[in-house]
Amino acid sequence: MSHLSEARYGDDWEGAVCAQIGAVVADDMFFATARDRVAQAIALCWDCPLRAMCARAALEEEAATPLDMRFGIRGGLTPEQRVQLQPHRICRDCGSPIVTRSPHCDDDREVHRLKHRREYEQELRKENAA
Repeated sequence: MSHLSEARYGDDWEGAVCAQIGAVVADDMFFATARDRVAQAIALCWDCPLRAMCARAALEEEAATPLDMRFGIRGGLTPEQRVQLQPHRICRDCGSPIVTRSPHCDDDREVHRLKHRREYEQELRKENAA
């Protein structure tokens, strides 16, 4: 049985790297304990176009979950990293953890917006529709 939820492979996750490589390979990689495999999984996540969505989903799903019950690499973050973050502390443009008081991971929002324009515009449309 796969550690990844069935929803991970729904339409919302179509472009995710983990959905592209298949459940068996994904489980072996994203739930690895060997340092080199963990590093490989993190690198794949950071190149994934859905990393921000994945990181926020992981933090929301695990909000009340203790560290010893969190597993795998999700959104490019280890369980130890995820236990220290809140869903609103993930940059909606790039998926990076926000470690400052800024509501964004880059103090120069315009530069960041241009760098991640498509994702930013999608998020703005979602916010305006809500």
